[in-house]
Amino acid sequence: MRILVASLVIAAACGGPQQKKESAIVDEGSATPDTCCCKTIPETAEKEIIPNYAMDGRMDCSSKHGDCVPDVQCNGSAPAPAPDSTPKPADTGVPPPPDLPAGK
Repeated sequence: MRILVASLVIAAACGGPQQKKESAIVDEGSATPDTCCCKTIPETAEKEIIPNYAMDGRMDCSSKHGDCVPDVQCNGSAPAPAPDSTPKPADTGVPPPPDLPAGK
């Protein structure tokens, strides 16, 4: 009797509905384009951190530690400015000194 009950419990546990397999994190296959809208977070000490959106290759985005997001987010973003060779002075919030007339 115990063997019959144990075998029924095991059969019920093993014969239940199969769980759905999890989908892949990254869509795979030929339908996936090589480029994506890459969202990267700049490393700054500012209070407001604004993410950068740019169309990059998937591997380039991954190497920049970015995330591929829907292409709609790249449509409204402005192109990234080219880096200048001259450094700009940091805004410290202190106004510049006044221009004083030369004393005689």
